[in-house]
Amino acid sequence: MAGADTAGVQSIRRAASVLRALAQRSQSGARMVDITRETGLIHATAHRIVQGLLAEGLVSQDAATRRYHLGPYVYELGLLAEPRLAFSSIAEASVDLLAERTGDTVFAAVRAGGDALCVRRKAGSFPIKAFTIDLGARIPLGVGCGGLAMLAALPEEEADSIMAANAPRLASFTDLPPQALPRLVAEARARGHAVNVSRAPGVVAVGVAVRGADGALAGSLSVAAIESRLTPERIEQVARLLRTEARRIEKAQQPAARPEPEKGAD
Repeated sequence: MAGADTAGVQSIRRAASVLRALAQRSQSGARMVDITRETGLIHATAHRIVQGLLAEGLVSQDAATRRYHLGPYVYELGLLAEPRLAFSSIAEASVDLLAERTGDTVFAAVRAGGDALCVRRKAGSFPIKAFTIDLGARIPLGVGCGGLAMLAALPEEEADSIMAANAPRLASFTDLPPQALPRLVAEARARGHAVNVSRAPGVVAVGVAVRGADGALAGSLSVAAIESRLTPERIEQVARLLRTEARRIEKAQQPAARPEPEKGAD
């Protein structure tokens, strides 16, 4: 029985790794060679898993390009999860407000295991936009400034484990060497917000973590701009704005307080 249980867990992990690979290519779709490279699975195993996910509606295939995408049932599951995972809709007003007040590009991301998923993006009025992350993109925690802020908000042991697991993937997303990430996380913990030089030349970002109703890490807010706009003094100003909106989102996620019963009521 133990062997069967282990095999079952392995199958689930492999299927999940295929879905993550497809999520990373949500716009363009993925070829089978992309899936095998991202997951490390051999072609026969990856093909078998994809066929199973196709049958269940978790994966779809474009008839013209033959590329694979997340299927319609994934969307249905997302709708069912939305009441509990309402971060994206709650964060919308804060993202809009931050874009208006800073004039720069604002991102909201949610934690997805060891990754960050960009769920909101809004450009401010400044003519030069810093679109460092695409809406819907899924990247390893620590690559973007929001993900760096999330790592810094986690217990050290958990953050260290995620950094170790993500190290082999970093080269596909950033020029940052894995050994530099612990230092950036420690600096973010010390100052209370993350500051990250983007892989895009001349772009700087500031980010803070946001917690959920249960106090666990839920996501992040971040602002990206060209380097000349984010001087050290302005970084502190933007960080304060981010923290204010992070607290607003956290408060909005709390269940409504129950009214106190009137004195003398039965």
